[in-house]
Amino acid sequence: MSMMLLSLLQEGFRLIRSNSIFLLRMAASPGFSLIEVMIALVVLAAGLLGLMAMQVVSIRGNVFSTEMTYASFLAQKEFEELRDMDYDSVVNDTKIIPASELTKGVAYTITRTVSDNTPTDDMKTVELEIKWKGVPAGSTTGGSPVEFKTRFCTVIYR
Repeated sequence: MSMMLLSLLQEGFRLIRSNSIFLLRMAASPGFSLIEVMIALVVLAAGLLGLMAMQVVSIRGNVFSTEMTYASFLAQKEFEELRDMDYDSVVNDTKIIPASELTKGVAYTITRTVSDNTPTDDMKTVELEIKWKGVPAGSTTGGSPVEFKTRFCTVIYR
């Protein structure tokens, strides 16, 4: 026998004689049992459920990032308006930005707190606190909305 035929026989093929012609046929392999297939499907399903939960957390994280970015934009806009105001007209104030398509359905509250003669005479410390309600980024169950807030601070002088 040739060397190639011997290697095939060692790998599980068998030699069959049919009408004086020799054929190579793969030896019967047991394959997978039904229970092995079912266990593999359960493991696959568990992995896919974990991926789905991770996607939900990722989407909520992106929503929170969008909300935080818009809050930063509102603070920047407010500070730009302060630049154009007269020193004496910078006082405590509260603004409500209603929910709209621009804010992606989120209402924001901007509270401006002004401290006179801080850190020294003829200076004012202006603190902006921006609040909004949203769903926590790490929640996979939806949960109830919570209040988020962020603060920005600057100093203006005469």
